[in-house]
Amino acid sequence: MSANIRDLKVWQEAVALAAETVKAARQNARRETKVLSDQLMLTALGVAGAISDGYGRYTAPEQRQLYRVAKRELMRLETQLAVARQAELLAAQPYAGLTARVQAVSRLLGGYLVYLERQLTSEAAAERPNAGSAAR
Repeated sequence: MSANIRDLKVWQEAVALAAETVKAARQNARRETKVLSDQLMLTALGVAGAISDGYGRYTAPEQRQLYRVAKRELMRLETQLAVARQAELLAAQPYAGLTARVQAVSRLLGGYLVYLERQLTSEAAAERPNAGSAAR
């Protein structure tokens, strides 16, 4: 595990995704679309926030729970971006860039969740008494 959250690749990518989302939402913000723009920004910030909250937890189950929250927020962001694109509130080029970054964060987050699952599985196996030695 990295010594500082700034070293965590998934956090770096989530922060970059949030920044790009805020820029895109601000460029296209109009009074009649303010709710969607605000929601896009809040959801993108929520992804990065859940990752940082997870990093700050001491146990793998707590981390896993918050990284799963980040994964759900990421899916919500992807949906909101698709709606904004179909409603023609987001141009094709920014949409493509943002969805590519969403996929990158998703892959990194998925990998980290697999790592945590393996860690939890090995901890659970180590805690179980050895059935073979108990029968002797």
